[in-house]
This record gives sequence, C-alpha cells and structure tokens, in this order.
Amino acid sequence: MTIPGRFNLTFETPPTLKLTALSGIGKKTAERLVERGITSPSDVLLFIPRKYRPLYRHVSGAEMLRLNATHVEFFGQVVRVNIPPPHSRAPVEVTVEVDGQAFKLIWFNMNRRHFTNLFDIGLWLQVEGKVDWERGGASLAHPNFDVIGRNEPEHPAPQIRLEPVYTSMEGIRDAAMRGALKDAAAKLLPLAVDIIPERILKQYDLPSIKDAFETIHMLNGRGEDQGVEAFREELTRARNRLVYEEFYTLQRKLAQDYVTERRAARAPRCTERDLGREFVRALPYTLTGDQRAAIATIAEDLGRRAPMRRMLQGDVGSGKTVVAFMSAAIAIGSGHQVAMMAPTDILAKQHFRRALEVFEGLPIEIGVLTGSQPASERKAVLERLKAEKTTDSRGPQIGEQDLFAPAAAAGAARRIDLIIGTHALFQADVAFDSLGLVIIDEQHKFGVEQRRDLLQKGQDPHLLAMTATPIPRSLAHAVFGDLDLSVIAEKPPGRKPIRTFLRDRAAAPKVYQYVRDRIVETGEQAYFVYPMVEASEAVAGRENVTDSAAALANGPFKDLRVGVLHGRMDAAAKDRTMQKFGAGEIQVLCATTVVEVGMDVSNATIMVIESPEVFGLSQLHQLRGRVGRGSADSMCILLAGFALTDDAQQRLDSFASTEDGFALAEVDLEIRGPGQFLGVRQAGMPEFRFADILRDIKLIEWARSDARRELLGDAG
Repeated sequence: MTIPGRFNLTFETPPTLKLTALSGIGKKTAERLVERGITSPSDVLLFIPRKYRPLYRHVSGAEMLRLNATHVEFFGQVVRVNIPPPHSRAPVEVTVEVDGQAFKLIWFNMNRRHFTNLFDIGLWLQVEGKVDWERGGASLAHPNFDVIGRNEPEHPAPQIRLEPVYTSMEGIRDAAMRGALKDAAAKLLPLAVDIIPERILKQYDLPSIKDAFETIHMLNGRGEDQGVEAFREELTRARNRLVYEEFYTLQRKLAQDYVTERRAARAPRCTERDLGREFVRALPYTLTGDQRAAIATIAEDLGRRAPMRRMLQGDVGSGKTVVAFMSAAIAIGSGHQVAMMAPTDILAKQHFRRALEVFEGLPIEIGVLTGSQPASERKAVLERLKAEKTTDSRGPQIGEQDLFAPAAAAGAARRIDLIIGTHALFQADVAFDSLGLVIIDEQHKFGVEQRRDLLQKGQDPHLLAMTATPIPRSLAHAVFGDLDLSVIAEKPPGRKPIRTFLRDRAAAPKVYQYVRDRIVETGEQAYFVYPMVEASEAVAGRENVTDSAAALANGPFKDLRVGVLHGRMDAAAKDRTMQKFGAGEIQVLCATTVVEVGMDVSNATIMVIESPEVFGLSQLHQLRGRVGRGSADSMCILLAGFALTDDAQQRLDSFASTEDGFALAEVDLEIRGPGQFLGVRQAGMPEFRFADILRDIKLIEWARSDARRELLGDAG
C-alpha cells in the first residue's frame, strides 16, 4: 500500500521481479534482506547511501600525504612481504610503494595460507581502502586489492571524486549489494514513472526520477568527470527531488481531502451575529488585534456552505479560548449546537466553568460530558443533546451535580447548545439534534480517526481545532495540511512577564524558604510540579510528587495548606482538590503534569518544577503558563538535577531566557524531532524515507503551494 508522504517508486505496470532475480542475490541473501525490510528490487533501489566520501584515485604518494587523504585507490609495487609463521598472532604485512611513498597493507586474523604464494617482490597491485597516517607512516587495514602482474600498468589521470557509502548489513557482502543495486537500476528505472508534473520539475530545476536515482547511487558514470563540489550540487538536486515527492504526495492527499470535504459537503451556514456581538460586549476586557482577526476569519468560514476546517494556534495565555467561545456563540445564535472536546477531564471541566462565567445571562444552555460522570447524569445530558430547540432557552446550565439549577426538572428538557467534554463525546450513544460546530482543544493530542468520529455526529459540521503548543509552521503544514491556519501571537494587554530561574538541587532549601515567605506575606499560591507519582528504582534521582509533598507538608511548609494532584487519583478527588486550590483553601499544590492544561488560578504566582530536565521545552512552557494569569508578579523556578547533560543544560538555559513559545517550539522540535514533539498519538504524522522537516522547510512550502494550486487553481 502506498502511504502519502513516504516515498515509493511508481510504475505504469508494477514489476513482478523477485529479489533473487537480481545479480548476486541468492536465496540466503534474499532472506537476510527481507529480515531487514528489503523485500523487493524496488526496496534495493531505495537503500540509499548513508554518506559520500572523497576517494583519491591514482594521486601521487606525496600528494596523498599532503592532502591527508583518507580513502584512496592506487597502483603500487610490492617492496616487502611479511607473512608470520603458523599459529602466530602477528598480522600479514605487505608494503607497496607509490611514487616513493610507502604504504603498509595489513590483514589481521587471516588464514595465512591464503597469502603464502600470493605476493612477490616486484608485483604490481591495484589497492583501494582507508589510509591511517598515524601509525608511523601510511597503512591500510584489510584493503581491497587486485594483483595486476609484474608489468607496471598505465596510470590513469589523478582524480578526486566522491563515492557512496552504504550501511553495512551483517551476512551480506558489500559487493553483492552493489551488484544488486546496479541490476535493480537497470531493470526498474526505465519503467519508473514521474508523478511530479514536468512543469514543476523545470520550475525547481529538479531531475527526473531516473536521473535522481542514478545520481544518488553514482551509476552509469555519474560523478566520474565532475569535481567534488559540482557533483555535490548534483546530489543535492537529486535528494531534493525525492524529498519534494514525499512532501508533494502528502500535501496532495491533504489538499484532496480538503477539496473533497468542501465540494461534497453542505455545512450548516452560521450567519447570525447578534449573539456573538452580545457576547463580546459583555467581556470585561478588549480583544487583541490577533483575536479580532481570527474571529473575523472564522466568522467568514462559518457563513459558507463548505465546512470550515481551521487550526487556531496560539501561545499560552494568548486568548484562544475566548475566540473559540465567540465562534460557538455565532453557531448557537444561528440555531445549531457546538461540541467542544478536550483531552482531559481537568481541561474539559475548566472550559465548562469558564463557559458558565463568560456566557452568564446569555440564552445558551451549557453541559459537560466526561467518562467519570455518574450514569444518571450522563443519561440526562444525552437526552438534552437530542432535544429539539425551544424558543425560551435562557435556562439552567447543567453538567455537574453541584451545578444543577433547581428548575432543571421543570417542564420539557431544554436542548444543550454547547456541550464540553472529553473522548466521551464521540461514543456511539452520543447524538445531537443539530451539531453545527466542533471545537477540539489540544488538537495534536487526538488522532485523525477520533476527530473524524466526532465530526460524524453531525451533517458536515464546521471544525475549529486549537493548540496551545506552538507548532512551527513547517510542521503544521506537514501534519495539518488539510486545515487552514490562524495564529494568535499577540498577548492580551496588562500581562506581566514571568521571570524564570534555573537552580540546582543544592538551592532547594532557599527556594522553599522563599516560596513559604512569599505565600505568608502576600496570600498568593504556588504549584510544585514533579515528573513522577511515586519513587522508582528504574529512574533513580527523579523527584516524585508523593514523597515530596509529604516532605514539604511536614517540613518547610508545615504551617501551610499543602494539596496533592496526580493522574492516579479518581475524578472526584481530583475535582475536590482543584476546587480547593481555586478557592484558596490549598496554598501549595504538589502535582504531576496533570496541571499542564486546565488550571486557571489567577492567585497562583509561583511555579516550581522539580527535575525539569525530564520534560520537553514545549511541556515546560505549558507548565509555566499556569502562572502569570493575574496582575501580580509571577515566576517559574527550575530545580534541576546535579549532573545535567550538555543538551539538557542548553535546553533549560534556552527556556529560562525567553517566554516566546514559538521560539521554544523551534528549539524543541530540533532537539526531539517531529514524532516526539507532537507525541506518539498523532496519527497524522507521516514517516518519511528521505525528508527532514527541520532541514527541508522550503520544500514543504513549495509542495504545499503546488499541490493546492493543482487542485484548487490560483485560489489555493
């Protein structure tokens, strides 16, 4: 099966050749290749060199010495032969001369009988191998050689060229692989089809697929008559050809999905703006320019018959949630329902409470649906999701037992307009009366199928995906190319910077004392975040929340109210703890990364992160974003381990030096790579053969633009 974004050769008629049809590949070798994932002649061609190295061919001995040549090929005459006696551990040594420069050829642990009658003084050899200039002269260990004879051969013109270096595979001779490569190229490349339009190849000066592979494997004389730098340029063009095709096939698939959804679908048009205007007028603050721009774009999308597919990306604290609620108000004002999905109970309930605040007094029914709800409450929510819209909709908001209004049982059940929940939203028994808009928070934590399952709950509903993890534009295009992109970079006015300090464990007592004194003096609150729930022998040295919370409560914070929050607690216990912290009843909250999203306590001004070297930069940035949400000065203190690696030190120094989430995301992506950066659950992340998202940003942009233009015309 062809996977978009992962390179595969394309043929008009797929060849039926087996591995054993290739030169040098017998049954055993074929079995070993299959074990390594090389199952067909096409895979042999896709086994590309891991690097290229200079090969100094027939350069004079003095010149090789001057250039400190490493890989050489030359004609040399034997001047000395030393074959040790049987049972000796000494190596076989043969010395040859090249223009007066001596080279010692050495073979260790070899069958000496093989060499006994092979070398004579005066013989000429053709030698190829790696030179070691450090052993009191020039030596080559286990070089390749051919015996020429006693007559001096004609010396070719000296040449410095590149040669491909392939990853060695145990049990498979390099010579066998080289022979198979040449044979596979001869048999397959004439049949290969270029799937990139010719005009695009000309536009970017990219070679055909046949030329690209011949260049990469240096077949048919490629690189023979070119200088090293000139041929490196050819290699770059050939490699870019394969990379571009990977990006192009992925972006074309994403663009096709984009077009198919919009052409075939008839999304509910959401054109009523009065409820949205009323919502904005009620806000106690002014929206930023970026928020207004995002809302304007989303409102335009919602008014179309083609379903919106938009990603709203913004840094921590940039105000994405308000934009999402404004979008919801437009859809609800137009008579439709909105489903807002979050990855955790904590975040879903935080959004629920926030929605109750910002929509207070507006005719919007709000509910919450999570996996931890009692069956009776869940049943009531499901019934109200399917209920028809009534004209009197200024009723109670429901979802948690302590939030039920007394009038909830009176009369007919009012339809829920805005449901906020977790994965529970796309379960089979969840049905809507008129789902018009789906909002997914922390989009990258959900798989493509989960997104699709929720969208199928309505008739082509609009989609607004959000992420507070700033994703570099290159990665966003590679993975979320089927979504339009809106970015909120501007922070709301009045937000004070969060000061960040990096300290080692030796400073812990002073940090604890400072935190205690500030809490006592100001009445503010603090988070302490740990990478583990309990101690583990497998990862000794990392702080854990269970032991640390007890030590703090019985030690430096014995006169403060200390609480604990982690993922192993049941939902009710987590809710109680969060409510107590939000109400100020808990002064110090010791937690794992469950507080990464969903905690919005303006009185919390201090974030202490223990063992920060364990976390990625983007996750640290999310954690730091839990403070600085009020008008007071806020800070983040990193208590790192004593023995940081150079990479960890550099990463934490970068984090402490900036609050720019997009800059940190670029660093984090470079350090951890796209897969770890997004998390293993991101089903949309392709596994490229040749492309590198960090290195090939320009090619991503080209491919995305070209693929969209192919399908959408100039408007793409």
